[in-house]
Amino acid sequence: MENITNIINDKKFINNKVVLENRKKVLISGVEKALSSNDSCIVLQVSGAKLFITGSDLHIEKLDVESGEVVVLGNFDGFKFGNSTKGGSFFKRVFK
Repeated sequence: MENITNIINDKKFINNKVVLENRKKVLISGVEKALSSNDSCIVLQVSGAKLFITGSDLHIEKLDVESGEVVVLGNFDGFKFGNSTKGGSFFKRVFK
């Protein structure tokens, strides 16, 4: 995956929203960081959790650093929220 870490500054947003239009365009607000991107998967940090966007021909059309808004175009297959980025895994916390 192409690494695009720190494109969005280390901001914390309280509210977030995911709006899917005709399975071709998605608007996401409250994005804290864009972690990685390629044509089949985009990973964003939203409210301390990772948001995995999967599909084909994916690309970030708009990235607004100040407001935390991201617009992604492509053919979407799925959206999945991963583990919180705060604290890490159980074993990492236990065996510091």
